[in-house]
Amino acid sequence: MNEIQDIEDRISTLAPRGFMCGYHIRFSRPVRRVTTYATEWTQEYTRRNMIVADPSVIWGMMNDGALRWSTLERHCDDPMGVMAMARSFGVAYGLSIGVGDPQSRTVCGVAHGSREFSDAEIEELLDLVRRGHEIVGRDLHLRPILIEALEAIACGMTHEQACAHLGISRTALRYRLNAAREALDAQDNRQAIQKAIESGLLSSDSPAGIAHGLPTGPAK
Repeated sequence: MNEIQDIEDRISTLAPRGFMCGYHIRFSRPVRRVTTYATEWTQEYTRRNMIVADPSVIWGMMNDGALRWSTLERHCDDPMGVMAMARSFGVAYGLSIGVGDPQSRTVCGVAHGSREFSDAEIEELLDLVRRGHEIVGRDLHLRPILIEALEAIACGMTHEQACAHLGISRTALRYRLNAAREALDAQDNRQAIQKAIESGLLSSDSPAGIAHGLPTGPAK
């Protein structure tokens, strides 16, 4: 955790008006989400659910690299006026950054209140976000057979039904569930399923995922 904290501290230094980063967004949910924007802006952004049409987020989800917000309107529409609203809260200059595979994207927005970011700062910020993406991604690996076992239970199957569905014995199912709990540092199957959903390892479309809910904005 010290590695990712050091990276985020450096991003915060380079972005005096704050930043928002969603790491490894899977099934519409980031594994880790951090924001240092002013509370007033974060609350307004969340209240209006602006994330659904935020051009800075959309660009980051669809592109690799970094783009100054001053040129963002050439690439993405802004039907909700997110960028104008941001400027009214003093978030005037910034960058959109996107890295990673389409199935597991990291998107970061960084802001400056008085000037554009320099080319050198953009290069450093992009490198920091890429390193953060790699660090957070280290803990996201769970063998497919363990995910399948958790998914079967998350869908409401009994152990007997899960065994029939997976074509394995009860002993094998217990082993896989135990291994998944251990890997996720969970006390029981319910907690393991919840952690797997939060980590983007299971789809939130499962009954367990729908019950857990989706994020509503860039708040911590």
